[in-house]
Amino acid sequence: MNTYKWLNCAAIALPLTLAAHQVLGQTVDPNKLPKVECTELTYSQEFLAKYPKAPAACLEARVAHGKRYAKFSGQVYIPGTDVITVQIFNVAGDPLSTFSFKPSPDARVIINGKKVPYSQLAKGDPVTFWVSENRFAVYTAPGATKGVSAAVAPR
Repeated sequence: MNTYKWLNCAAIALPLTLAAHQVLGQTVDPNKLPKVECTELTYSQEFLAKYPKAPAACLEARVAHGKRYAKFSGQVYIPGTDVITVQIFNVAGDPLSTFSFKPSPDARVIINGKKVPYSQLAKGDPVTFWVSENRFAVYTAPGATKGVSAAVAPR
């Protein structure tokens, strides 16, 4: 009788586990998230101390899971396998500053519609990434749970 109860519980739990995995593993589409003005973001003091010009580079901001994220664009300035440095552009497309981060092993960037590991990037490749206003990290999309990369001291 205990085996029967266990099988019933497993039969109920397995689909729920698979559904949760599918939801968590989905790619986040920023265009479907609520948009807010870049001026509404409040960056951490740590972030602003290292990147005081960052607010001028915010292209757009979105809300995911109750947190706000800023979108930045630039190009690879110093490629690498463990640390990447990108040159950030302001909203007019002019070079503004550099930003370095350590990509997580599963982090990918989308180039020409294909997911590419950061380790395969070359100098000059375009990049777009998101930064949470309250966590000093780089995201492939707002609210992404995979591929989060740690920001590091500028190189």
